[in-house]
Amino acid sequence: MAFRGKLYDAGVTELARVAMPDWIRALAASHPFGADDRRGTATLIDAAARARAAACVRTGDSVSLARPLLGGDYNTTAARPGFLHETWYQPAPDGTGWGQDHVVLNPHGLQNTHLDALNHVAVDGTFYGGRPVTDKEQGSADVLAPDGLITRAIYVDIPQLRGTDWADRPVDGADIDAALAGAGIVVDPGDALCLDMGRDRFEAASGHLLGGPETEQDAGGGLSADGARWVADHRVSILAWDMLDSRDAKAARASAHILTWAIGLLLLDNCDFAALRRARGRGTKVA
Repeated sequence: MAFRGKLYDAGVTELARVAMPDWIRALAASHPFGADDRRGTATLIDAAARARAAACVRTGDSVSLARPLLGGDYNTTAARPGFLHETWYQPAPDGTGWGQDHVVLNPHGLQNTHLDALNHVAVDGTFYGGRPVTDKEQGSADVLAPDGLITRAIYVDIPQLRGTDWADRPVDGADIDAALAGAGIVVDPGDALCLDMGRDRFEAASGHLLGGPETEQDAGGGLSADGARWVADHRVSILAWDMLDSRDAKAARASAHILTWAIGLLLLDNCDFAALRRARGRGTKVA
């Protein structure tokens, strides 16, 4: 998530136009949810999508996809620590008192689970909807809060589909289609896609955290440019994933993160699907 604040006080005077595929530019120019939209793919979560979610409930159990909070990600600085929690006691004159908390969190990076809002990815000096990064009225996670995000989630286990421990090569649309076909499930507009690429198993086997696709700690997987286009074409509302963009998708500037700028795609980064696999077993590819 990214919130409004002093980050946007610095003016952007001149930027070179970023080179990217025509289909990405066309998506952005089409304004699929209206020229003034500020909710992006959350707009796809309508009453029908919420009803599909409600119809899926069987036990009412809750399973978290969140990773434990960590500090020291690559984007941590002394001025902006990754995580800081301060507590203090404030006594009152009548003999009572109050414990106080101050929490600082930089959620972005490769460690902590977080939702990318629509003022996170910028191209040509603009965020989603063509709004300048200097626009202090640009909405963030606060825009999504009034209606919440309740929808059906389709879970795809790529390593199980391929018979591997983790995705050691990029995931494309054909992989997702194969998983869905095997389970007899169709993605409807507004559904969320939970894309498990086996990051937790890669980290357990390698003994280190996943690194970016430009590092030696890259597992080799991630969502390809073709996979990103699949997500856009199928009108997915939320992409929850664990390995993020692949090396080729980032190089081609055709990644799911770029779709945040183009169509307002909501991304739930750095998910941990281990608990979900344990809760549901590994008997089916999609649930």
